[in-house]
Amino acid sequence: MIGRMLRLFWRQMNVQLQIRTFNLYTLLLLFVQPFVFSAVGMVLSQVAGNQKPDLVYTVIGGGILGMWSGLVFSSTFDIGRDRRDGTLEFIIGSPTPYSVVEAVRTLTNVLTGLVSLLAAFLVAVLVFDYTLDQVQVLPALVSLLLIVAGMWAIGVFLANFLVWSRLSGSIVEFFEFPVAVVCGFMYPIRILPEWMQAISAVFPIRWALEGLQAALYGVSDMNFYAGRWGMALALGLLFWLTAHWMERKVHDLIRVSGEMSSI
Repeated sequence: MIGRMLRLFWRQMNVQLQIRTFNLYTLLLLFVQPFVFSAVGMVLSQVAGNQKPDLVYTVIGGGILGMWSGLVFSSTFDIGRDRRDGTLEFIIGSPTPYSVVEAVRTLTNVLTGLVSLLAAFLVAVLVFDYTLDQVQVLPALVSLLLIVAGMWAIGVFLANFLVWSRLSGSIVEFFEFPVAVVCGFMYPIRILPEWMQAISAVFPIRWALEGLQAALYGVSDMNFYAGRWGMALALGLLFWLTAHWMERKVHDLIRVSGEMSSI
């Protein structure tokens, strides 16, 4: 049973990786866009009199932005591509539940986005000669894992949100930059107005990202990390449960109507 599930995961991830690799738009999202935003941040940092750009908010923030952008437009557009290519009916009718297929595809999209973050780290070390001696390695890895988990939960939610209504596709496209702004990808969250900080509190990415930022700065307070990690886990679970509820409602509608128009 476990071996069969692993083979399913691998085959689905392999197909999704090929789709992402040969998609020029995805490559632009993962590399060009983060580079542009990081470059703008570096220029502004130099204008402000800093000799080197900030490691966390300028360099790494650009990588996180690349992960988020890749997730938003890949996970939400997968449904539309299936509908356009005529494969959606086969996916829904296959023995493998659609929720499993969507979960694996979304996870692949998030893991693909890690390329942006890896590129940002390489730029920080090789180009700007940053030393990572002060980094708290274990908290950084845990926080990064929770960022991946949080993005996966939001990606599954957005994919099912698009399934819930075709009109939601026009709304999803506006999620990219507002979430990047309120979650503080490229600046400290504390500089935002309190009402925007309250909005950002509902996103698991915000809490996991605070943990990663603190780990990169060398903070060793485990109570600080525990609070952020707990919030990231709880909110990620909430997003996933909401997506699971939406997915069940759509499937119930398909069984009653016998039509794919609802998806």
